[in-house]
Amino acid sequence: MTRTKTSSRRRRNGFAQSCAVMLCIISCWAAPQCCYSLQLSHPLTSNNDWAISAKREVSSKSSNDSSSLLTTIRGGGSKSSIPQTRRRSLVVLLVATALFNDMLQLTMLLPIIHTLVSSPPPLGVTNNKEVALGLFFASKDICQMMSAPFAGVLCSKFSPHVALISSILGLGVATFVFAEAKTFWQLLLARGAQGAASAAVLCGGLSLIAETHPQNVRGKAMGYAQSGLAAGMLMGPLIGGLLFERMGRKNTFRFAAGMVLANAIAMIMLMGVAPPESSRDKENDNINKKVETDLSLAKSSKQLLRNFDILAVTASTFAIHAVVGVIKPLSQVVLDKEFGVTMVKRSFIISIATLAFFIAAPIAGILSDRMQRSHLVALSLVLMSCSSAFFALRHLGLWAFYVSVALLGVAMGVQKSSSQSLLADLVDKHELGEYSMVYALSDVADSLGLIIGPLVGLALSQMYGPSVGVLSIGIPCLLLTPVMLRIA
Repeated sequence: MTRTKTSSRRRRNGFAQSCAVMLCIISCWAAPQCCYSLQLSHPLTSNNDWAISAKREVSSKSSNDSSSLLTTIRGGGSKSSIPQTRRRSLVVLLVATALFNDMLQLTMLLPIIHTLVSSPPPLGVTNNKEVALGLFFASKDICQMMSAPFAGVLCSKFSPHVALISSILGLGVATFVFAEAKTFWQLLLARGAQGAASAAVLCGGLSLIAETHPQNVRGKAMGYAQSGLAAGMLMGPLIGGLLFERMGRKNTFRFAAGMVLANAIAMIMLMGVAPPESSRDKENDNINKKVETDLSLAKSSKQLLRNFDILAVTASTFAIHAVVGVIKPLSQVVLDKEFGVTMVKRSFIISIATLAFFIAAPIAGILSDRMQRSHLVALSLVLMSCSSAFFALRHLGLWAFYVSVALLGVAMGVQKSSSQSLLADLVDKHELGEYSMVYALSDVADSLGLIIGPLVGLALSQMYGPSVGVLSIGIPCLLLTPVMLRIA
């Protein structure tokens, strides 16, 4: 009894210390930013002059504070004195942090969920645990796929800023539900809510980068943003396992929810300090006015679905993620049964793909600003085909499996950085209106690939073996390569 009380006290103290550290980090970040904002707004020489000026302005501006804050969050408002290049860097940091938090929350569950499902009811299940696990992981992709079009409409009707901040708040609430869940169905509901929020994070974040960055620097920005996603994917299982072991389920997800909500607060503050400025308004002002007046949301969405280049890039996204979806579960089975690899070593081998993704994404983003982005997408399709081929050649040794996993990560990094930039270029080229709907379409293809790939690949693997299952899913990547090379 004494040990139980001591351990619970330690957990509470650890949680309190973690919250205190998080609040200190937020305050340390916020204080200089607010001071810098005040210096920009009032470049006066003395503190007395500043105080007198502030008193005069309080009475005239107090009635407009709430409306100006709302305008700032929506992406409008007065222009900041911060240079545009600095504001673009802050936008990339904002989006990369949002993607990091999104993927961190999604992957923190990987080492934990088996323990939760194996718990006594009502939190866990007693029968068909494998089915429950499959349903739990599939719920995220299904909800993300179904929510992506609504996220695109949200970005179009309001702004990417509103969608991004709303999705981060929703992600924080969903993560908090994990802490307080008492039944398996509540866990399932929270996982589905995470998928829906993830769709809005992707649509809002990528649309914000596409809006604020011109074509010649867009690829680099997308690459750095995708690095945040890869970092969250890499660190999520490690952080989730460590926190769960030390703090327990409730405190772990309360802490994670606090991180997400702190990110949302930082976003709102950043919008006030340096509101992003659309590069599209300056470069294509006349074109955009015509698009806004002539194209409705429904009409522009129909044009997206009829555009061959857009559909080709979307098909490449589907094919890439279908291979990822089938290799991910089969790799665990193959490493266990064919090579006898322990669970810890299996986790290390799989993390090679995430590390390769983290390294390849910014490099591919920089390259996409200096060469044709469609060629980089074609390269990613070739790399993914080679990954499936090396998976089939694993009988040559474990080194072939290492190569397969590394190529998979590189292909993901190259494809995500270059294809997201290419989609924005095609929207500008064909005057298709808002960026958000094309990213919603890409998100649907992403989720659909992760759903259909395992269904078809695993079915073929049961009938003909894992090699046939992976190769059959990898062949469409090779077939799509010449199609991508034709896109100018």
